[in-house]
Amino acid sequence: MSSTATPQQLATRYDRITIALHWLVVLFVVFLYFSAIVWGELPRGTPVRKLLQALHVSFGLLFIAVLAWRVYWRLAHGRRLTRVGNPAQRFASAAVQNGLYLMLIAQATIGVCWRIAQQEPLAFFWLFEFPEPQIFGAAAKQLLHTLHEYLGHTIVAVAVLHGLAAIYHHCVLRDGVLRRMLPGA
Repeated sequence: MSSTATPQQLATRYDRITIALHWLVVLFVVFLYFSAIVWGELPRGTPVRKLLQALHVSFGLLFIAVLAWRVYWRLAHGRRLTRVGNPAQRFASAAVQNGLYLMLIAQATIGVCWRIAQQEPLAFFWLFEFPEPQIFGAAAKQLLHTLHEYLGHTIVAVAVLHGLAAIYHHCVLRDGVLRRMLPGA
């Protein structure tokens, strides 16, 4: 299970902004996912449920800005590191990484569309609200809800696999992959 990368390539780390944006996205995904899980268990109309929904929408809108920055940074400025492992591992790594980007972009888009379909305010931390065009019917509303829910579960499952793969690289392969994305490592 030797790596095809040289020790110099393995020692290379991602740049600070890439690392910061990676972990910021992780924090957003964790908060957004668990806030939805928790409010789903609360009775409709309760103040805590409404608060969690409002925070979910606000942080979701903020997440869109962070995700846009992350994608821009990756495409324009981010440090490119050599992928390690055999061809199958490199393919799987690229597929998971690019798949996560696509799923996160789709999830953000679906989330905004679903909120519009609900005819609920698309408010940002009680500071302002975006206009709510009436462009979705009841069937689209249900479809958007289902897509948003299942895509959220899929993102978390793939992200967990991504994390487990990083731990496998660190503990079993000992190839330095995990250290490249850890802050201060």
